[in-house]
Amino acid sequence: MAEHREDAHTVDVIIAGGGATGLVVAGRLAKAQPDLSILVIEAGIDVRDNPEVVNPALFIRNLAPTSNTAKFYKSNASEHVGGRELIFPTGGALGGGSSINFMVYVRAQETDFDDWNTEGWSGKDMIPFLKKYENFQDTTEGIDKSLHGYEGDFSVSGGTYTEKRFRDDFFKACADLGIGKVPDVQNLKTSHGVGHWNKWIDQHTGRRQDVPHTLIYPIVDAANTGLKIITESTIVRVLFNDAHQATGVEYLPTAGSSAGEPKRAYARKLVVIASGAFGTPQILERSGIGDESLLSDLGIPLVSAVSGVGTNYQDHNVVFYPYISAASPYETLDGLLSGRLSLADALKLKTSSPNRHILGWNGIDCFGKIRPREDELKDLGVDLEKAWHRDFRDRETRPLMLMALGAGFLGNHATVPVGQYFTTGAYPPYPYSRGSIHITGRSIADPPNFDSGFFSDPVDAMNLVWGYKKQREIARRLADYRGPLKAGHPEFAPDSKANPEVVDEASKIHGYPVPIEYSEEDNKVIENFIRQTAHTAWHSMGTCAMKPRENGGVVDKDLNVYGVSRLKVVDLSICPGNVAANTYSTALAVSEKAASIIAKELGIPYPVGE
Repeated sequence: MAEHREDAHTVDVIIAGGGATGLVVAGRLAKAQPDLSILVIEAGIDVRDNPEVVNPALFIRNLAPTSNTAKFYKSNASEHVGGRELIFPTGGALGGGSSINFMVYVRAQETDFDDWNTEGWSGKDMIPFLKKYENFQDTTEGIDKSLHGYEGDFSVSGGTYTEKRFRDDFFKACADLGIGKVPDVQNLKTSHGVGHWNKWIDQHTGRRQDVPHTLIYPIVDAANTGLKIITESTIVRVLFNDAHQATGVEYLPTAGSSAGEPKRAYARKLVVIASGAFGTPQILERSGIGDESLLSDLGIPLVSAVSGVGTNYQDHNVVFYPYISAASPYETLDGLLSGRLSLADALKLKTSSPNRHILGWNGIDCFGKIRPREDELKDLGVDLEKAWHRDFRDRETRPLMLMALGAGFLGNHATVPVGQYFTTGAYPPYPYSRGSIHITGRSIADPPNFDSGFFSDPVDAMNLVWGYKKQREIARRLADYRGPLKAGHPEFAPDSKANPEVVDEASKIHGYPVPIEYSEEDNKVIENFIRQTAHTAWHSMGTCAMKPRENGGVVDKDLNVYGVSRLKVVDLSICPGNVAANTYSTALAVSEKAASIIAKELGIPYPVGE
């Protein structure tokens, strides 16, 4: 039983994690009942007015190895990814992923929520929560306004610097391949179409729509609130009384020694864990909730035997393919990302042209959710074709691939010639592979045992082989295409009919993109390249799944952790299955739903917006 010290914080609600989900829950509860005392404890730094956070065009700096706004996890080496140890950047600052992500606006399919098979979490149930947070600023004709929100806190727009020529050329290339343009790819149903890619950027200010700046700082600054936030402090464990009720948490400074005496904070009503797919299972295991044999081996007293903690890890696997572009310097992000355009000069341009400036752009204007044509099925490979017929063919709102196009090179510019580039990305929305993450000791300094599971199911690699071929067909039809940047593509044999030098020369002679013939050897080259190159899409989820305990679940439909009381989980670790989307929109929806559940239990009014 935890001793209650008089010098510790005592509040109504403790939220362990100040990422997107934890902060939305905190913000909604604080707005609904200002005198409710809420303490948020976040491991990362504060980011108020940090130029590399609020200016969208600088997003890639937050993911660099030198970033102080990201936390980096390393997976175990695996033969499935060429023996590599993969690096997984996650939110390491207040706001979590909302402060460092690509800001791309992608919504799950309605059926993705249905597939969670959980009462109260169906697609129809979730639409009001998807709308609640949106300030949708796209006025394109043909968009179904009933599916979007227009009075929420978080703006969705095209940003301040859309490159219409490049975008329209992409749409034309896709149309040539039978992929039509639609008014709204994010209508929760489209599975074979491309469209303009909106962003979590306000069209008037050009600022990133992260949770701290958009929702939390205004609440804290108003001063009439019981919301308090502690940063740079890592949760060690949850505290319980003899009745297995959560009573508080222990935490330590994120930096420095982890051997000191932890501080404690106590909660009168509820403890909420919102530390993400990596952090939440580790907190639970250090708290005595998890697989009984693992906890016993580490000498951690068992509080609740929940074998699913840390299992079911899922992520989207992605490969970014760079191409040499004929675009002008101001039509891509390369000048800014390479340092040829300094931040100081970019800020001057923003001041002189507040309605159209490159800092309010993420360079990513085109997106697609796509399915194969009937004549392409034979090119999927035996295992992927079987998966198609089993899981996709008769479910017409499930895409097989997500496709992105960006104006610029997203890697280290010191490794490539000075110039202009564009990049394509292909990533399967529903990977079959599963991984796991577990603690290896009782200290927060003990590195976890993290198996990403990438490509442990060969269907995922086959899907990316098809994705490579599809993105290549689009790229070589673009007017700005000047060939692949060799280091970022498979290296085919000189005499291969898939060799870009051979194909591009033949296309010049004929005046149109000649068909590419891939041999079995070429397919192996592509697969090997993918296994040695693919990395995380930063969409981790599933490690504390919301499903029955006997099926590996960790929380119930009301997000209560099994076997204990007054403890909930409210981040993407609760997702039992994946979604056909980048995950910020889903994170916001999950947190809105979580806030409604908690508010109801605490007797706080929480209008969803019918």
